[in-house]
Amino acid sequence: MPNAGEHEARPPELEPSVLRAALAALPIAIEVFARDGERVFANPAAAARPARPGDAGAGREARAVLIERREFSAEGRAYRVCAATDVEDMRRSQDELFRRAYFDELTQLPNRGFFEEAVAQAMRATGEKPDFAVAVVGFDQFDAINEFYGRAVGDALLSQAGARVGEHLEGGDMAARTGGDEFSLLIADAVGAKIDRVLARLKDPFYVDGIEILISASAGFSLFPLHDASVEGLISKADAALTQTKRRSKGEARLYDPELAVRAQNRARLEQNLRLAVRDRRFLCALQPKVDFRSGELDGLEVLMRWRDENGTARAPGDSIAFAVNAGLMNEMTLLLFEETLASLDAIDATFGPNLRLGFNIAAQQAGDARFMRTFADRLAASGHADRFIIELTEEAFLLAGQFQLQVAPMLREVGATISIDDFGVGYSSLSTLAEITADEIKVDRSFITAIHERPRNQGLLRAIESIGEALRTKVIVEGVETAQELAYLRERTNIRVAQGYYFSAPILLGERASAPRAAAEPREKARPAASSRVSERRPP
Repeated sequence: MPNAGEHEARPPELEPSVLRAALAALPIAIEVFARDGERVFANPAAAARPARPGDAGAGREARAVLIERREFSAEGRAYRVCAATDVEDMRRSQDELFRRAYFDELTQLPNRGFFEEAVAQAMRATGEKPDFAVAVVGFDQFDAINEFYGRAVGDALLSQAGARVGEHLEGGDMAARTGGDEFSLLIADAVGAKIDRVLARLKDPFYVDGIEILISASAGFSLFPLHDASVEGLISKADAALTQTKRRSKGEARLYDPELAVRAQNRARLEQNLRLAVRDRRFLCALQPKVDFRSGELDGLEVLMRWRDENGTARAPGDSIAFAVNAGLMNEMTLLLFEETLASLDAIDATFGPNLRLGFNIAAQQAGDARFMRTFADRLAASGHADRFIIELTEEAFLLAGQFQLQVAPMLREVGATISIDDFGVGYSSLSTLAEITADEIKVDRSFITAIHERPRNQGLLRAIESIGEALRTKVIVEGVETAQELAYLRERTNIRVAQGYYFSAPILLGERASAPRAAAEPREKARPAASSRVSERRPP
């Protein structure tokens, strides 16, 4: 069998005319120069381009060109071939990709990625010297601008703000847009003065489509390497300082405080634990007796929320109630507590006596949510025990008395529940509001009862609240009774019959005590419990 290599086809010899035509068809400029520099060949693309970059001529656009050169020999003579490729379109495409990757479209400022790289470079340049700060600037309540004027106006305002934030920065500084209405600053020196000038500039009026808009901004900042030696850590600490500023003093700048990290970690841990408790249904009810101190009998119980943490410890809500409302967890937590209360009814009756009325707290925000209240009322009705429940609402829930009377109260009364105004006297009650609502019970806040025997002004206010209750034919009870002296005053100087507080009993977890606490018909000496031993219940806002 013949060797295949012996029959390999040789490429045909190209005619000079074919070669010239091919070179002429190329978009690449091809030139051949003799050793003395004389151009001996140029294809049409080469003939059309200027001899030098500056020779583009008037009206002609200068374009980026990539030139490659090679030396070669032919017929005993040396030549140089040059190939020039127009890369202007490629360069523009790359520039556009870079701009989109590292610059904000709206403000044309560097974006977060560019800013973080700049911070990293500053860290490498300064080593351990505390030469710069990172600041995060955010508008106060910018959402209101978008909601009132529309997003187009909000975007226009941000575009103007982008131009303003860099006005007072210098060569070693940088401004970037790193969030919706947030700007980040890299500042080399005079940190406080520069931030103050930026905030002042952002307070000046903005004009968009003939509209004058006034708004303020706040800032938080951290120092390298005092607060952190990493890019992410330095920025996050400045952001934490901004959050704290917006909570406490909008319109100002605040330096990062290390205690912020502890509080932020505690909030994050609390949120995670609450979410896990909701997922795992780790809620249980504690019960605090309401005592008819004139007869010594139990008048009812208040259901108080407890949840078990990751260690199995039953925890009082404290600050977690307000947090749960803000985090959107309160509705689910309330329904879980209600289910736990229903499941515990037999144990409650066995411990405290049958058919006692149960006070159950609903947050003011929940009372204003018609959908949630409909769900809760349906659960009450389905339980078959709605008539045992007194729904305790703080005064804020009654602010919109018309809405409450028309929507919330009928839902609850329709299923057989009654209504109590909780923490009365510390909210927003007015006589006109009280005249319109139809509560069944007023619970006087503990702040009026503490040491009432020594506080004449509180005594007068309590008498006034009693008169209001009589005028409205509404039962008045008090909470927060902790000493024999307080109870003695209530017995001797008021017509109130029912009270609640640590004097009678702390909240009781079912199973932790064999029987209900004995309610004393006669005053007995008992010291006020230490503040550390009293549990913060923190009614839902």
